[in-house]
Parts: sequence; structure tokens; C-alpha cells
Amino acid sequence: MNFFLYLLLVGVNFLMAFTGRIPANPHKNVILETTLPKDKLQDEQVLLVSKTYKKRLVQLAFIFSIIALPILLIPYDSLTLFYFMLMTIGLIGASFYLEVVYIRKMTAVKVKNNWILPTKPILVDTRLVVNKNRKLISIWWFLPSVLMTLTGCIYSVQTLGLSNGTWLICLISILMTGMFLLFYYFIARFPVKPVTSDEMINQKVNDQMRHHWSVLMAVSAFVLSPFAFLPTSSVTIPYERMMVFSIGYAVLILGFVIFTFYYLFSSRKKQDYLIAQATEYRYSDEDQYWKYGIYMNPNDKRIMVPDRIGMNISVNLGRPAGKLALGITGILVLIALIASSVPMLISDFSSNPFDLTTTHTGISLSAPLNQRKQIAWSDIESVKLVDSLPSDKLRIYGTATENYLTGEFQVNGQPAYLLVLTNKKPILEIKTKEKFYYYTNKDSTLTKKYYQNIQAIREKKQ
Repeated sequence: MNFFLYLLLVGVNFLMAFTGRIPANPHKNVILETTLPKDKLQDEQVLLVSKTYKKRLVQLAFIFSIIALPILLIPYDSLTLFYFMLMTIGLIGASFYLEVVYIRKMTAVKVKNNWILPTKPILVDTRLVVNKNRKLISIWWFLPSVLMTLTGCIYSVQTLGLSNGTWLICLISILMTGMFLLFYYFIARFPVKPVTSDEMINQKVNDQMRHHWSVLMAVSAFVLSPFAFLPTSSVTIPYERMMVFSIGYAVLILGFVIFTFYYLFSSRKKQDYLIAQATEYRYSDEDQYWKYGIYMNPNDKRIMVPDRIGMNISVNLGRPAGKLALGITGILVLIALIASSVPMLISDFSSNPFDLTTTHTGISLSAPLNQRKQIAWSDIESVKLVDSLPSDKLRIYGTATENYLTGEFQVNGQPAYLLVLTNKKPILEIKTKEKFYYYTNKDSTLTKKYYQNIQAIREKKQ
């Protein structure tokens, strides 16, 4: 896992270096968040700042790839995950700081040369206002993804109930589909802005933007909608076939991510090509509202706005709703980080992370941030010690690393609950009428002792 995470970090480093170059290329006369006169975009001073910024991005990727090397040597899963998150957050912070520095440099060039933008009366194109959504795709495009998401959720709940994290997967699926529908709504609500004096070009630029973005939202919702079938398919489909489907779907997602970047980049290039054909460009200097890639305009009622590089949609932090959306997102990310790291920290450094207790009613199993499992004595069919787990096992809900396996699994086609440290032997196997339970303690002598106690209690009850 460590080597895979290191390769992932290196890939992210250079991917961010590549995508970070986009703001340094002019789009609608904006370069590095600075609006410049059209005839100044190729000025030597502007090109120097742009080229230096691109060079620094590549250097930053190399530096973080070297700093990430210790992840190959960390023996604990929790510390490996923590270091991975630290490197990722550090790269994002360093990249943002670098962008801020060079935005300031570009702004300094503009101020130093007193490049005043030409001002003209606001142009209101009533025909464009009326026809602003003529190329926006119909909302019915979302019907297949909505139906697939709801069908997957209903089928999963009927098959598995709300246990084993089924409710969480369904909730995430519904929220994802709803998010793309919400983005579609915001795209339809974007106000028009004549960027040239040519009405035909303005219409084509507007049509191109709204069509591309609305198509992307509908296709994104459809590609991710099969996620709702994950809980049921992982249980009902044979292990080998499920692995093939999983790998195929992962490749599909990767291909879609690459396609998304290409689709948006081609959209940006087409807009630039159309604008270049106009005899007159109408400047819209919004530098005062864009603070280092973040839009803050309390006078703008919009919550979501298209960014100035033509590759994303940004939140208006000048509005209370925008701040609330950013705050909720930050809280959800923090909760996700805690939920993923705390159980690993307890499992790595606790003297007894997996607890087994016996009572007069049965056996109780528990793990960090996992629901306690109760096994009634009358349900137990057999108890034994084994040296290894079956090779045919599939995680359904829980954690699977090189060092431990926790949560709901499918083992040899049968449902199973695992609390297993992979480097400890023997493993306690408890078979019931409905599923298997596998357990190990950090102290192998305790695992053997639990087995002897369970056998003794079962003999008394027989």
C-alpha cells in the first residue's frame, strides 16, 4: 500500500503542476487573475511572469515528490495515511501560495505600467438574454441517472436492509445526483455577459459554455449513478466477476476524468477562438472581486459563478450562503478525515484494539468506531482456531489494509465479520447460522485463551 500511495502522490503532484499552468495562459484577456489590455498579453514582462510561474510549479512537484519518499518506510497504516494527507494538504497549500505570489507579480506589472483598460457603456443584449439557454440541454437528460440511482438504492435496501453501510452508500448516491442537478440549475441561472461588440459571437460563446457545462453535469450524474448498486453487487456477484467489474468501472471513471479535463479545455479554446474573431473586445475588469482565485462579491446575488479560466464553477464567498456551503464542505471533509484515521490510530497503537467479551447470553465483538456485534450462544454452530483466512474474500464495508481487516466482508461467498490483525496467528473462527466471524488479538495467547473459554462455556450449555 505504501508504494501505491507514493505513486499516487507523485501523480497528484505533477497533475496539479500541469493543471496549475492553465491560469497562466490568457482567457478572455485574464491571465493569472489579472485583466490586461489585449495588446499587452504578449508583452515581455507578462510572458516572463507567466513562464516563471509555470517553471516554479514543476519545481514544486519535484520537491514534494522527494519529501513524500519517507512514506515508503512508515510501518503503521495510520501514520502512512496521516503522512499522505499531510503531503496532499501541504501541496494544495503550497500551490495556492505560489499562485498568490505570482498573481501579485502580474498585478504589479499592470500597475507599474499603468495599463488602464478601456471603459465603455454597459451593453445589454436583449436578444442574448432571451436566448441565453437555447443550447442548454433539457433536464430530461438527467432522467436515466435519477432512475438508476433510485433503482440501485431501493434494490440494495430490499436485499440487504439498512445494515452494513447500505444506507450510507444510498445517501451518498442520492446526494451526488442531487449535486449535479443543482449545478445544472445554477448553469441555467448564469447571467449573460456580452464579451464583444459582435452579437453573433456573443451568442455563440454563451451557447458553447452552457451546452458544454450542462452536458458535463448530465453525463457526470450518469457515470456515477451505478455507485448505488455497490452494496448489493458486492454480495450477490461472485468474487472473480465482481473484481472484473470493479476494475472496469475504475478504468471508466479514470477515463471520464481525463475526458472531463479535455472537454472543458476544448470548450475554453473554442471560446478564445470565437472571441479572437471579434473586432472589439468589451472589457469586464472584475479583479477587485476575484481575490486569488476566490470570488467575493456581496453585491452579486449568485451563489455559484463560472470561474475566469473557463474550467470550473466557483462559490461566491461574498454571500452568506456561499460561506455556509464552504463551511459545511470543510466540516464534512474534517469528519471524513477523522473517521478514516482515528480507527487506524487506535488499531496501531492500542494494546487491545479488538475487544472480545463473553456473557451468559453470548459473545460480544467490538472495534474502534464500529458497531458492537452480539453473537448468541444458540446461534453458534462451530468454533475453531485457523492459521489463515480463506483467499476468496471481498470487503463490503469497513477497512482493509496490509495490517488489519475490520468490518463486513464476503468470505468464500458467505457473509463474514472480521476483526483480524493480518500478522497474528492463530485466528479465531466462529460460525453461526447466518455468517462467519473472525477475530485476533494483538496478544496471540489471549486469542487462544478466548477460544478455550468459549469452548468451555459451550460444553456447559450443551
